[in-house]
Amino acid sequence: MAQRIEAIEADYGSQPAEVVARLRPLEAEARSLGGDNLRVFIAAWGYAHGLMDQMTVADAATAELIDLGERESNAAAMASAFALRATMLELSGRLGAAHDWISSALPWAEKTRDEPLRYWVFMTAGNLAVATGRLQDGLRAYQAAARSGQAMDNPRRTAQAFVALAPIRLALREPEAARGDARTAGELAVRAGSVSLQLAAKMIEALAEDEAGHPAARDRAQDEARRLSSLIQPEAASAPLNPAAAGPAWFSTQAELVQELADLSLSARHFESAQRHAERALSLARRDGGEDAIELATITLGLARIGLKQAAAGDQLVQRGLSSLEARGRKVRLLEQLNRHAELLESLGDAAGALRQSRKALALEAELVRSDRVSTVLDLQRRSSFEQNQRALEALRHDNELQAEALARHDSERRLSIGLGAAMLVVVVLTVALLHRVRKANRALQAHNEELAFVGLHDRVTGLPNRRALEQRARELHNDGFIGLGIAINHFGRITGSLGHVVGDELIGQVAGRLKPVIDSAGGQLYRLDGLSFGVILPALGDEAALRQLLDRLLQTVQPVFEVQYQQLAVTLSIGSAEYPRDGAHTTDVAKAIQLAVREAQRLSGNSAVVFTPHLMADQQERLQLEARLSQALDRGEFELFYQAQCDLHTGRLAGFEALLRWRAADGLVGPDRFIPVAEDSGLIVPIGRWVLLQACRQASAWHERARALGGPLPVMAINISPRQFQHPDFMTTVREVLKATSVDPRQIELEITEGAVMDHADATIAKMAELRELGLHLAIDDFGTGYSSLAYLKRFPIDRLKIDRSFVRDLGVDAQGAAIARAMIQLAHSLDMTVVAEGVEEEAQADCLRTWGCDLMQGYLYARPLPVGEATALLDAKLGAALHDS
Repeated sequence: MAQRIEAIEADYGSQPAEVVARLRPLEAEARSLGGDNLRVFIAAWGYAHGLMDQMTVADAATAELIDLGERESNAAAMASAFALRATMLELSGRLGAAHDWISSALPWAEKTRDEPLRYWVFMTAGNLAVATGRLQDGLRAYQAAARSGQAMDNPRRTAQAFVALAPIRLALREPEAARGDARTAGELAVRAGSVSLQLAAKMIEALAEDEAGHPAARDRAQDEARRLSSLIQPEAASAPLNPAAAGPAWFSTQAELVQELADLSLSARHFESAQRHAERALSLARRDGGEDAIELATITLGLARIGLKQAAAGDQLVQRGLSSLEARGRKVRLLEQLNRHAELLESLGDAAGALRQSRKALALEAELVRSDRVSTVLDLQRRSSFEQNQRALEALRHDNELQAEALARHDSERRLSIGLGAAMLVVVVLTVALLHRVRKANRALQAHNEELAFVGLHDRVTGLPNRRALEQRARELHNDGFIGLGIAINHFGRITGSLGHVVGDELIGQVAGRLKPVIDSAGGQLYRLDGLSFGVILPALGDEAALRQLLDRLLQTVQPVFEVQYQQLAVTLSIGSAEYPRDGAHTTDVAKAIQLAVREAQRLSGNSAVVFTPHLMADQQERLQLEARLSQALDRGEFELFYQAQCDLHTGRLAGFEALLRWRAADGLVGPDRFIPVAEDSGLIVPIGRWVLLQACRQASAWHERARALGGPLPVMAINISPRQFQHPDFMTTVREVLKATSVDPRQIELEITEGAVMDHADATIAKMAELRELGLHLAIDDFGTGYSSLAYLKRFPIDRLKIDRSFVRDLGVDAQGAAIARAMIQLAHSLDMTVVAEGVEEEAQADCLRTWGCDLMQGYLYARPLPVGEATALLDAKLGAALHDS
């Protein structure tokens, strides 16, 4: 059965309607056989309907595959379900969601030895990783697909994997590896007898030779590509692939290949290469006259110029391409390009521009989802009407035949009566059967419509009503008072970043399971709004005390740790509350008030709940004013650095300083706890952080000259790097420029990065930290113990030092549990060849405990307070003089 279905896909993959027609007679047999036969049938059925824009049928196939996988513990069915859902989302332009689904398919694919299925999953994972800018993930996925192709001894599929690999190598500036992959793909394509794959391989090989600086080899590859191009029939070159192939459309023109390289270079943030390839792709597209190709090349060129700081010219090109797509009704392509624009703007620090494009993309995605559902229901109704008409025509034809026979036998009245009676009986039976079938079809359609309504108003992970259901309920209550809550899970991104989205989904389900009974007991309804937040609508409780009591119960219910896949996780919430109509004349105003209260709760530590009051609005305005003043503080020279000394716990000698930022505004000193969060949220921390790095390195260079003159040891300068500054694309360039400008010894500079910053995007962080170590810099993890560090990642980080957060030091000698944690941190660091600094040491008893446990350095008021540069210099001179005297 599976082989017959795969043969249908191979023969008619470019004609989804024909695939459906040929699969329909096999359904009963597939369902009777069950197992992998049924799995292959359902996957092919859902895929073909998805290609005909009947996404609801494809969603039903996904749900049935999940049910089959759970019922029979069938890993292949689960992998097929997630891969099918990812493919459907890719077809509708929702690439981010598609990547999440295919990531869930990968663990299931690893559990099965079904190589055709593994090949489909790996190729789809590679396509989506590349489309969402994850080039290294795409590289690994395509390599796994190539191994599956080799295991099947299928040269065509293996060649497809190598054709997908080679352009990524070029974008990552590995021309030799790209040339090797292209030649391997060409050899396999010859074995498979595929001229189109040979052409794609030769075009890539020509570009690789050009990048490697081999003009003669490039010309030979180009000549061979021209010869192969003349052999390809146009209809064969343009035919889409069947789902079993699971590969991208292979390059049949130079314009397609150059455009792919421009997109990949943009994903790798090689903006100059992206601009060069996009300009060439635009020229080739104009020559060939393809509107889609012209629009895509125009947008890519605009994005590359934005990345090269040519914002005005780049925006003009991007808007020209987007407007053309919108005018031609190319909505799926428009959605993809809006998301690309938003992601680039966000990575470049333009949060406002990214938000604008994201809003447009979300609105367009909602429109496409509604269109998919409506078109599927209408098609089902048309199909039911067509089948009814066909049955009626068959009944009438049969009736005519019976009447003709009766007239032909006019010589026998008795036989005529019997014939007429039999004919009438048949008509009655057919009419009853037809009526039964019609009623059954109507019931099925009604059940399907009810399922659509449920899916449209409920979250798939938790089963809770979703944002759309909440908005609908709020509109229904516009004449009645109610209380609205917003509930956000703090630091959820760190959990998924270190443990994965599967663990994140299971944790979301457990959190919802604890919150729902509390909300139900108050007569309210819990809703899932997005990836990390919930909403609640409650009847008015009558007084403030009852509301506070409910909020406390919600916070208490998440205090016990959660256990997810043998991981113990601590969860805290930020809850905001507002009441309608007290806090807003319209439900949208109340929603804004709730959001403001949630943000205020997030600024507090740990589990926090905030009830909206008018002063929150005033605080928000004050925050905006502070942001406006902060944006001018750097130009006005209002920032200065204080320096807090660090000492060796065993010798008592000065070991170094930590640079601490202070803002001396016109109306007095502004505390870091007030302006640092504002700078981080607004993005101003990036230029401020650049100034801090430059000033601290200049001072370190001056102190090093002073220490050399006195013959003493060089003090280490510790400099804090904010999470947003660390993730900025220009961070490495800034560090190199500062080191060159100050001529400071990088071995005496220590960059402190918070635990939360390194756990977000852990793999990319490891690569960036390795670059910093290559420059000679030392790296430290600040505030260790306050986040969700995975020991597996911690072992991989190239870290020199851990800084124990002051919250663990404060209660030494009082809190036995906190002391045990601090001691364990010191032992852990030493086992990983790291040194340890304890922050916030204020008492001699604390220092004694730390010294006994082997802690290396301490920092705090017990040794020295933060000092301006003059006093810090005097302290350095005194400590150096004392050290020389002792020696």
